[in-house]
Amino acid sequence: MGMLTPLGEGLFVVDGPATRDMGMPFTTRMSVVRLRDGSVWVSSPVPVPYETLTEVTSLGPVRYLVSPTPRHLWRLARWHLLFPDAELWSSPITPFTLKRGDLPLAGVLGPAVPGSWTPELDHVVLGGPVLQESAFLHAPSRTLLLEDVIQVHHPLPGHPISNAVFRLGGVMAPDGGVSRDIRLTFRPRTTARESVLRMLDWPFDAVVLAHGPIITEHAKDFVARAFHWLID
Repeated sequence: MGMLTPLGEGLFVVDGPATRDMGMPFTTRMSVVRLRDGSVWVSSPVPVPYETLTEVTSLGPVRYLVSPTPRHLWRLARWHLLFPDAELWSSPITPFTLKRGDLPLAGVLGPAVPGSWTPELDHVVLGGPVLQESAFLHAPSRTLLLEDVIQVHHPLPGHPISNAVFRLGGVMAPDGGVSRDIRLTFRPRTTARESVLRMLDWPFDAVVLAHGPIITEHAKDFVARAFHWLID
């Protein structure tokens, strides 16, 4: 945990410490991309040891700190102190957004992303007005980057209530999926379906989940199965 792990050309991940959201335990993971201009893009940053932070900064200047999901905005605060010149980008602010203080956002993620992020990162918005998550395709490594929308939770010894919630929510291992509460935010369904189908058209062979394993086999089938309730 806490090590900078390469996944492909210009893509790295770091597994962070467990955290809690509404009393539920969650694993954490951040994605790190070295862009073509040599700068570094960090999604959902997590606490890391000094050695890992040194590895990240050795890739290039940290220029972008990104929260693709409302529940991860609070994570930008600590990294903003470390990299005050980095641009902060967030999914749209809604009552579901978790934040810590007022952060000076450079922009809100929408249909378009900054040109400096392309062509490495393609982007689509999932969900609806109440809760939107940005999914990214890291083209050089053919990897889909997701945050909260798909989760896979393994049973936690000594946590029967958490295990029951994960099971009832449809996110328990081995298959996981889109939790039933998040499904309710995919409105209007026609627009939400179009976004998911666009994502499934992307050429990806792997999926990085913030809360679950890194999927390296049958990745597209995994994502399609998670969204069967919307696209079938």
